[in-house]
Amino acid sequence: MTTGSGLAGRRVGITADRRWRAQADLLENLGAEVLHGPTLRTVDLTRDEGLQRATRALIATPPDYLVASTGMGMNMWLEAAETWDLVEPLRAALRRGTVVARGAKACSALRRAGLDVAWQAPSETMEEVVAFLAAEGVASARVAVQLFDPAGHPSTAALAALCGELVEVPVYRWLMPLDVAPAARLIEAACNGGLDAVTFTSQPAVHHLFRIAEDLGRAEGLRAACNSTVRPVCVGPVCADAALAEGITNPTWPDPPRLAAMVRLVASELGAAGGLGGVPRDAGG
Repeated sequence: MTTGSGLAGRRVGITADRRWRAQADLLENLGAEVLHGPTLRTVDLTRDEGLQRATRALIATPPDYLVASTGMGMNMWLEAAETWDLVEPLRAALRRGTVVARGAKACSALRRAGLDVAWQAPSETMEEVVAFLAAEGVASARVAVQLFDPAGHPSTAALAALCGELVEVPVYRWLMPLDVAPAARLIEAACNGGLDAVTFTSQPAVHHLFRIAEDLGRAEGLRAACNSTVRPVCVGPVCADAALAEGITNPTWPDPPRLAAMVRLVASELGAAGGLGGVPRDAGG
């Protein structure tokens, strides 16, 4: 049921797959029409042998440093370890080293697991994590990194070059959606003036949207729309970096980088300040 009218008459595209309904509810409560065009799907890797193998290796030889890149990834890893009866040995092993979090969600997941966080990246970027470890001097250190992009984020290679040994912990992977038709409809709406804003909650969501647009021959039209008639709103600065890389010149993001804050920013960007009261400050954050 609509509880506000700040976005009445506005149409907002959502590219997320996970938690998209929570985002849609917040937007619809402000009166917006939502067009859902997921540009990715999350593939759970917790049943793959690779994760269990990495977990056992870290228990046998604890890391000097743990890098937690996402809250979701840490939660999934610990839940998987519990099913293998390894969660307590894993926690004990990780406590022996220095724990580093990329962002607030990873930090929260670590603390809930009883792990002390020594440092958190101020802007929640992996580049900051790499710089922090370089300053720490990890040339002979064993570093474990919970991956958020097993396909090869540049920071993984940077960490491998920096430390003595890098243990990669693959928990999930983002792939193209099995059905690209909804994303294609979102792209067409953006290009044809049928969209006021589009939201992104991850880097792959941005990149995948443009890869789908390229396949449709609409990449330049999408880019032009995002730089004129469509407001591109990202969940945080890391996501915005992907938008910039795709040629979106002025993506915006909230501070703090949270779902509810992103929705409030959409309302603000579309001139709907009067409707902001419809979004609770802690919703979806």
